[in-house]
Amino acid sequence: MAKQATEPKVQKISMAQAANQVVSQVNGKTTLSALAEKADQLHVDSGADSNVRSATHHVRRSLGTAEAMGVLKLTKPTDVLVEKVKSK
Repeated sequence: MAKQATEPKVQKISMAQAANQVVSQVNGKTTLSALAEKADQLHVDSGADSNVRSATHHVRRSLGTAEAMGVLKLTKPTDVLVEKVKSK
């Protein structure tokens, strides 16, 4: 019996991993909602179900950590605006 050709396995990533990856790739000004949509799409592309609310939660937590480390600057008028901090 010959082995059947199988589709290449897509590596599943958690929503937290997707959020961390998206936040680590910030290179200019953006918003929380834009980052959450990117994280959700990355999560969906790995074979999971869409959940923008969960993506927003995980991205917000990741942004808070990045801000505490001094990597990003957050401003919060209506939506969270994200800006990469210029390093010396």
